[in-house]
Amino acid sequence: MSKIYSKYLELKHENPNKMYLFKSGKFYIFLADDCEKINEYVVLKKVNFSRETKKCGFPDSVLDNYLKVFKNHHLEIEIITDFTLNHPINLYEYITNLDIDNMTPIEAFNYLVQIKEKAKNEKDS
Repeated sequence: MSKIYSKYLELKHENPNKMYLFKSGKFYIFLADDCEKINEYVVLKKVNFSRETKKCGFPDSVLDNYLKVFKNHHLEIEIITDFTLNHPINLYEYITNLDIDNMTPIEAFNYLVQIKEKAKNEKDS
């Protein structure tokens, strides 16, 4: 699992309502559910980040323009440049803390994909 995606999972576990914008080279990208959600407000081209998840983004040269749009829509977005994990995600804890009664089918599917990746990562460790 990539460092960016691992950090994404950790952050979404801490605050699933916030969207996270990752600095990746000369681009800023949204991943997985955040990629889907941001496209409700601005249209960004979605491409594969991995076999299981999508990403979308824009060049760093237009960050200020997008930040204005996000602010106008009152979106809670945090920019992430450090991909160091604060603490490893425990798979059992991750699953038991899911609020499945308040998930859409696509959110549930994306969580299953994340759990699969997490389980594979723990097995490989």
